[in-house]
Amino acid sequence: MTDNQYLLLYTTAPDGEPWSAESDDIADWLDTVDPTGIRIFGERLTTPSDARMVTKRAGAVAVSDGPFAEYTEWFVGFDLITAPDLAAATEIGSRHPCARFGRVIVLPLMEPIEGREKLEETIRAREDAAAV
Repeated sequence: MTDNQYLLLYTTAPDGEPWSAESDDIADWLDTVDPTGIRIFGERLTTPSDARMVTKRAGAVAVSDGPFAEYTEWFVGFDLITAPDLAAATEIGSRHPCARFGRVIVLPLMEPIEGREKLEETIRAREDAAAV
């Protein structure tokens, strides 16, 4: 069975337990996943004040500087991992320190061919809608 790829997104959480240097040492988690090859890549993210939100409506690009009032939680990091299935990826995410003091969002990546098919399907649907 071929492993699938999953994006683990880490966020702050107002209801999270307080961060603890003893309980939340990221090196402990890395020591368990890196030797196995589960973790492909990951990194911490900078603060909301460094972020930009980009939108494009009717051809006009708008850029907003962070922080963003509409977000009560913020992305603080990510890891790209491999796992046999969503349950295994969720278990891996549950061991990350952020699961205790923040949140871990586990997102399956589309298979490349599936992603291409979905893109073409979306393009066709938009063309059909524009023709009406």
